[in-house]
Amino acid sequence: MSTSESADTTNPTDTKPSTRANTALSTSIPGLPALDLSPTLNSQKEQLEIYRHLLETLAQSEQESALIFPTLSKSLTTHTATLVKLKDDLHNVFMRIRALKTRFQSEYPDVFDYVQSLHVKELEDE
Repeated sequence: MSTSESADTTNPTDTKPSTRANTALSTSIPGLPALDLSPTLNSQKEQLEIYRHLLETLAQSEQESALIFPTLSKSLTTHTATLVKLKDDLHNVFMRIRALKTRFQSEYPDVFDYVQSLHVKELEDE
């Protein structure tokens, strides 16, 4: 240990703080005034605590998502299959309606034209 280092340290029984501790909170560059680093260090500590809390929150959220994902994935697959089935059913229903309209038009052309004209009048009234 050099003599300058031994001069910077103090005896634990002394009541005044060491100069090494003071240099941790302030710095001076030759020719410039001494800078107090305490506010910066406190701010960094606060930010670190905020980031730690955010990290914990994100980790919790990730764990919950990992637990829920399989259930939601299965549910999505079921709902998608249901929608595809409904689409196919609707396609089938409209295809049958078209077939019935064609059949009625060929079997009862006068009645079909009359009903169609009523439908067109209803659309024009709206």
